[in-house]
Amino acid sequence: MKIQSISFSSKAKTLEELSQVITTASVLPIYTFSVSEYKNSTEAIITNIQRKFKDQLLVVRSSSINEDGEDISNAGHFESILNVQNNEIKIKEAIDTVIGSYNKEFSGDEVFVQPQLTNITNAGVAFTSDLDTLAPYYIINFDESGSTDSVTSGTGKNLKTFIYFKNSPIACPDKKINKLIVCLKELEEIFNFPHLDVEFAFSNDQLYIFQVRRISTNKKEDLSGIDLNETLLKIHKKITKLSAAHPNLLGDKAIYGVMPDWNPAEIIGLKPKHLAASLYKEIITDSIWAYQRDNYGYRNLRSHPLMLLYLGVPYIDVRVDFNSFIPKELDEKIAKKLVDHYLTKLKSSPVLHDKVEFEIVHSCFYFNLPEKLTKDLKPAGFNDEEINSIERSLLSITNKIIDPGVGLYKKDLAQAEKLKDKYEKIVNSQLSLVDKIYWLLEDCKRYGTLPFAGVARSAFIATQFLRSFVDLEILTKEEYNLYTGSLNTVTKDLNNDLNLFLSKKITKQEFLNNYGHLRPGTYDILSLRYDENFENYFSNREPSLIEHNSFTFSKKQLDKIEALIKKQGLSISANLLIEFIKTSIEGRESVKFLFTRSLSKVLSLIEELAVKYGIKREDLVYMDIKTFIDLYASLDYRDVKEIFERDIEKNKRTYRYTKAVKLPSLISDPNDVYFHFLQADEPNYITLKSICSQTVSQENVNNEILDNKIIFIRSADPGFDFLFTKNIGGLVTQFGGANSHMAVRCAELGIPAVIGAGETNFNAWSSAKLLEVDCLNKIVKIIS
Repeated sequence: MKIQSISFSSKAKTLEELSQVITTASVLPIYTFSVSEYKNSTEAIITNIQRKFKDQLLVVRSSSINEDGEDISNAGHFESILNVQNNEIKIKEAIDTVIGSYNKEFSGDEVFVQPQLTNITNAGVAFTSDLDTLAPYYIINFDESGSTDSVTSGTGKNLKTFIYFKNSPIACPDKKINKLIVCLKELEEIFNFPHLDVEFAFSNDQLYIFQVRRISTNKKEDLSGIDLNETLLKIHKKITKLSAAHPNLLGDKAIYGVMPDWNPAEIIGLKPKHLAASLYKEIITDSIWAYQRDNYGYRNLRSHPLMLLYLGVPYIDVRVDFNSFIPKELDEKIAKKLVDHYLTKLKSSPVLHDKVEFEIVHSCFYFNLPEKLTKDLKPAGFNDEEINSIERSLLSITNKIIDPGVGLYKKDLAQAEKLKDKYEKIVNSQLSLVDKIYWLLEDCKRYGTLPFAGVARSAFIATQFLRSFVDLEILTKEEYNLYTGSLNTVTKDLNNDLNLFLSKKITKQEFLNNYGHLRPGTYDILSLRYDENFENYFSNREPSLIEHNSFTFSKKQLDKIEALIKKQGLSISANLLIEFIKTSIEGRESVKFLFTRSLSKVLSLIEELAVKYGIKREDLVYMDIKTFIDLYASLDYRDVKEIFERDIEKNKRTYRYTKAVKLPSLISDPNDVYFHFLQADEPNYITLKSICSQTVSQENVNNEILDNKIIFIRSADPGFDFLFTKNIGGLVTQFGGANSHMAVRCAELGIPAVIGAGETNFNAWSSAKLLEVDCLNKIVKIIS
């Protein structure tokens, strides 16, 4: 049966025409009138409304010629009044309010009235393509509170977002969502347009459409033409195969996540360019990570890469990761049971994907570990003997790491110190640029990231001990904060030296000699070093007051720690345990500082090499680090420029797919490739742009110049629409969903935004003076 097509007109007329042809949903009765008609026949129109809808509650809605246009929607710009009582006074008040929101009266402006829908089970907004790339996905944002405007207004606090690939060969298992998807497909045919913004609601099981408008394609990178069908099928098959039992791995299932353990989402972003991703694999996740775990007494996973790239999106192989936290000496049957327990727990509680070491995995010994093991493992079917065996193996591995004489972390700290001399010799040598890149990377792995991985593991153990001090009431939370604030870190040193510079006690060059190599994006060649962008990073700064906390454990606290050490079998004294905690946490920061110097230099040398062959810095992000390594190890017939250009061209093509695809943060089933819910704590990043700028809080938006600044407001309320007249550079909201009016407006205007950042992120980011928001990679960095 051929579907009857209609064209877009005004909001009201579009709905009226739709009501005559749609078969998969309903449209509520409509009464429409123009502004001029209302001015001339106010009483008659109100009487007609009362007669048509009798005693029903009403919705009075805008239908301006300035909304729902082809290039700009003005979503949320005009008023709509809900729950209007059906009497002359209330109807007139509502209509006057709607017309008043038009500001100017145009001949085509209308108002329309509908009955207020009741018994709403869920309501929201659906996009029939990605808002930023126009890629072929249904993005459905809804809540189940009974509100019809919590999504559009950005005030909803328990919103759900469902993402479904349009050509998925697998139907959505949720009946209501599937019913909505069938309706969306019909709407695309009716309007003969693939990019629609649809407001909907379910009253019990009946689907109603409130509004249909075009998604503006203006200022978008149109990736709708990319065919993802075959690519997603390949990923689906790959994950299915990798999910099978593996002879060298424990665990019956595979899970992939962007945030566990080495957390690529935080370090290189969710959609990193190829150079950053390949660098991260080369110096950490391909092999170095596993060497460290093996060296420290955990299972040997040296042949297993930790991070996989699915169409350029980086995922940690969680099954491999969980295997790597099992002590070598633990019985094989118990070890397998433990890995399966970890995997089952993560699959049932995916919100824990960014905190697996604290909430899922038991990877070291600390004072209240025995109680936590019992609480976690007993209900999962572990017996006392198995739990005791796990506890003993973790105690043994922890003793080897923290040993005050030959502790593994001490060897790693000593190894990292060698990198300083290695770095200077390579940089100041007469080696070619290719040779310098190769050897800086090799030394960075052996003397930088390998010991860093070990010291970072030790620092995690130290943190677990400190947390156990609080749990067992040896320390209060305030004392915990005092102690951690008393530690000497690179960040504290940097702030101290910056104050010295601002106070004119050291020169700019002296400051940059120490910190000039740092980049906000450690692996990103486009992220400017401090010595390349000093004025932007540190301009308009005054010397700041830096708190110098001090904390000393009391004799009473040390005695309690000593008693626990003897009771639980740790091979260390209380004072030496405190020394371990301090040394490992401080060491983690110092070793990272050392190896990032080598990494930053590698990026600078790559740029210097590329200049010789006329390759732009902006194109270098698409190269693979292996290309530079191969130049050292092999020579073929091709010209170097040709090698570079082919690598760039190939990875540029691939990256278009990376930008178009929408994969979940946690894949626990192959079907997740085709459809998934966003995790509740995931912010919504709008546009593919990035910005680094100063921040302005909601309280100060009327007092400061907002030009090119990042604005923080609590909710994505369209009442803040005036901000878009202020040439803002970016927007961050605490509440709001991907389909809120503010999200739509930012997408239309090309303003990078983070909508629904959540309380923790919002508070942390809004306190920054200078902030970098990278929407493509879904990263926010506090610069200063």
